[in-house]
Amino acid sequence: MDIILYLLQLIQYQQKQICWLLNFICRYIPLKQWAFDDSHSPKYQNFKVDKLPVIKTFIKQDWQFLFEYYQWKYGRPLKPVQRRNGKTIPKDTVCPLCGAPHHFIYDNNGSNGQFQCKVCGQTFRSGELVTTPSRLICPHCGNTLVAKKDRKFFRIHKCINPKCPYYLHNLSKVDSKDLKADFGKNKYKLHYIYREFTVDFFTMDLNSLPQNASSLKFSRHNAHVMFLCLTLHINLGLSLRKTSQALKDLYNISISHHQIANYCKTAAVCIKPFVDNYGYKTGSVFTAYETYIKVRGIKAYIWFIMDAASRSIIGYQVSDNRSVGPSSLPCV
Repeated sequence: MDIILYLLQLIQYQQKQICWLLNFICRYIPLKQWAFDDSHSPKYQNFKVDKLPVIKTFIKQDWQFLFEYYQWKYGRPLKPVQRRNGKTIPKDTVCPLCGAPHHFIYDNNGSNGQFQCKVCGQTFRSGELVTTPSRLICPHCGNTLVAKKDRKFFRIHKCINPKCPYYLHNLSKVDSKDLKADFGKNKYKLHYIYREFTVDFFTMDLNSLPQNASSLKFSRHNAHVMFLCLTLHINLGLSLRKTSQALKDLYNISISHHQIANYCKTAAVCIKPFVDNYGYKTGSVFTAYETYIKVRGIKAYIWFIMDAASRSIIGYQVSDNRSVGPSSLPCV
């Protein structure tokens, strides 16, 4: 009973100490110090993934149907555009979205080439086609994204609206020193950015065979010798020449290191389709790992995508460079 009473007194003492520490933290440590930790600092904005853009597809409209709908809704017909100061537009100007004639086309920017349709509200330029298959819309402000840069594997689209709430929110977190400096804002990722990948991920043949792959028809040795070669070379990490020497010293088996390399290549060819096409049970959380290897003395890079729970390798890719294309292929 004395031990239980002692433990209860100790628990009560620890509870008082914890309450005192919480009171001290809330009183003397301001919460403003926690406002710009690693998750909120604008310096880490480049590592955050933005929302997907809104894809707006082009749908051809009929100006006569819209004209009749306007008359039914407002009880009066839509009047043509009234020209002022003697300004006119070419008679062959037609709205590319609904096909309205030039009678319903505004000169939108003072004879500088931009027009606006009074029927559907579409703005366009002379000779410009707006019948693109789709448009990328910023999910924060609704403006159309502008293609800024073209890379080897992707195209960068950017929202250039200076009043975008996403841009204003990120701008408010930038240090005042950087705002005053020349091109200080360029150090941070402030605008909404979307990467459109142009590489076709589905044109690869996962089961393509490498060159000089031998068959499993053994002429001099048998399958047991092949298993010994794989065990010493792969499991124990011995080189090809050391594997050949170990087989000679341990089992009195004379085999060249070239034949061991052919056995390893043949085993890889047989196992690769099962590894690539096996139905792994994956969860919702994945991890990625990148490292470099040397193949015949040449540095190469390898990426692995693994399931966080089972640690199963569900994707991999080997490449001679670290660009975006090879690093994103294991995710497919």
